[in-house]
Amino acid sequence: MGMKNHSWPLTIRIIVFSCLIGGAAGVLGTALTTSYLSQYALQLGEVRQTLGLSQIRPRTLPQSYADALERLEARALPAVGSLFAVSRMRDTGVSVFDPSVPVMVLTSDGWMLSTSGGLDDIVSFGAQTCDVDKVVVEPRLGFTFLHCATSETSVVDIIGGFEIAAGDQLFVVSRPSEVVSTHAREIVWGDAVRSSDIPSRRILLGDDARVREGAAVFNVFGEFVGVARTGEEGIEVVPFEELAGAFVQVLESIEPMTYPSLGVRGIDLARTIGVDENFASSRTGFLLYGSRAAPYGSAAYKAGLLVGDILLTVDGVAINGIFALDDLLTSYYVGNEVQVELERDGERQTVTVMLGELEL
Repeated sequence: MGMKNHSWPLTIRIIVFSCLIGGAAGVLGTALTTSYLSQYALQLGEVRQTLGLSQIRPRTLPQSYADALERLEARALPAVGSLFAVSRMRDTGVSVFDPSVPVMVLTSDGWMLSTSGGLDDIVSFGAQTCDVDKVVVEPRLGFTFLHCATSETSVVDIIGGFEIAAGDQLFVVSRPSEVVSTHAREIVWGDAVRSSDIPSRRILLGDDARVREGAAVFNVFGEFVGVARTGEEGIEVVPFEELAGAFVQVLESIEPMTYPSLGVRGIDLARTIGVDENFASSRTGFLLYGSRAAPYGSAAYKAGLLVGDILLTVDGVAINGIFALDDLLTSYYVGNEVQVELERDGERQTVTVMLGELEL
């Protein structure tokens, strides 16, 4: 099923672009309203640079660890709360506040992100509480978007996790009184042979023993980069970029939620050791590999992509050691057309692909 609103890819790029260059902590809370986005789109025109992640926002490094904590306290902690599960109370008959479910405020009009939640649950932020009146479950990763009847709430300042590198200092917040200082141990992208359609970038934490499932993760600037959850190699951070497209659909009341599909499987040459000698000279790109490289009926098949093709760029952005193919596709929507540059039999060419819909 194709999307009717073709402004979505521009919308998501504007969101990420404004997050990256905006200095105020409330940028996203303002920008993520559809009326503002429409006006903003007219002002900026086409923002073609995928995700805008090569832009470095103007900011000053903290002078000390104490300085970083002060920024965290000022910019992040007021926007992290806890969920009181009324639905659980109904089942058990016990009215006990359970702070084990963190909640992050994304917009000033009450949209939040969590790992669970239901209608009439209560969210607590310091001395404030509000009732959950809308719930949307993100089907691919299982996160939950909640709306609370509130206004003028502090919001997290979103930068996303794609710029995090191994060794970077991170703060994990389950609630304002529970802050864990750690670092990014490693950035990983999943199996050697993987799909273009399933975002796989994960940030592994250096010390995850005290990290709570669903906690908010911030960088040293006090900016929100992603959500902690349990993975195969311990606690990992899911970058917010992988949820941003779903969140735009929530804001625009698009149902059912859909995800784009290029439909290829293969090998990320920049991150794989021991690739066939025929491709030893290719250090970057995505090699279409295996029996499901471009299956019948997929967007890739319809565009004429073949086993052995090496995809090099998506709309001019390189598939390399910085961005994987699945990273780049997170900013697109069903029905979008993308220009894919590829190498076939030693020659380069560009093909236009209309993205299909991922079957969940």
